[in-house]
Amino acid sequence: MTDLPAGAEVLQRGRRFVHAAHPLVRAAAAEFSSGFEAGTLRFFDVALPHCDRFLDFGAYLGFTSLYAATHGVAVTAFEPNPRSLALLRANLAANPDLEPRITVQPYGLGARDEVVTLYAKGVADSGASVFQDVERSTLVRGAPEASVQLRDAAAVLAEVGLDRRTLLKIDIEGAEYAVLPAVAPLLAAHKPWLHVSFHPFNLPPQGDAYADAIMRLRAALEVASVLACYGYMHLFEDGVWTTIGGLERMDLLRHYLLRPKPVPRIASPQYGFIDAVAFSESRLPPDA
Repeated sequence: MTDLPAGAEVLQRGRRFVHAAHPLVRAAAAEFSSGFEAGTLRFFDVALPHCDRFLDFGAYLGFTSLYAATHGVAVTAFEPNPRSLALLRANLAANPDLEPRITVQPYGLGARDEVVTLYAKGVADSGASVFQDVERSTLVRGAPEASVQLRDAAAVLAEVGLDRRTLLKIDIEGAEYAVLPAVAPLLAAHKPWLHVSFHPFNLPPQGDAYADAIMRLRAALEVASVLACYGYMHLFEDGVWTTIGGLERMDLLRHYLLRPKPVPRIASPQYGFIDAVAFSESRLPPDA
């Protein structure tokens, strides 16, 4: 599929790349260009000038990898879904000026080396997950998409290198609750710039609202403990990044993590972190 012709240009925040001419890619490019990733890209623009490498856990079709490559950093893109991976490679091939900066790894990340079933709700589903039953407006059961390789995330980070001049992006549809504790010592030691998309609603519901809320809150507090090593965390709300540090984190615990929050298209309110949250050792500029 890498021989697909080049399609339209993607222009975001003054940075350009081209996507492959394929209906699924066009639809994903329209979403990427819609403002859906506005907070993510604004954080990238702050972090990447301070970085030498970008690690993309859950690269999907490669748009965030291509965007990072326009900053001139070395990119490693991890994507286990065979259908998404083929389209990712086609998007890279459509950008011969950026492709040499991007290394593709055709596997996912987990707490250990293992082969798992990936479940999807459609073709090249951006929400493909290691969890078969996920909560949306109702309980949705994914169909088996493929058997995929997961690698021990800590071992992978040790191989590719992790330091303060790394931006690590994690968007892995609920598997972040296994990966973050697994890499906790590396995060504490190196404090890379970190951007995580949280999906508590992908953690398998059991059908009892109270038990589900407790299960998701327990997972949230475990990752909050892992990420407490950072000096600052950043929440994207109302079109701006809000930086939280020091004693402000106690207010975050009481008024954010422990508060049930509505999420669009999800039936029940969610506890803990939701959506995109960033972590760093420095404050973000006021206009981030």
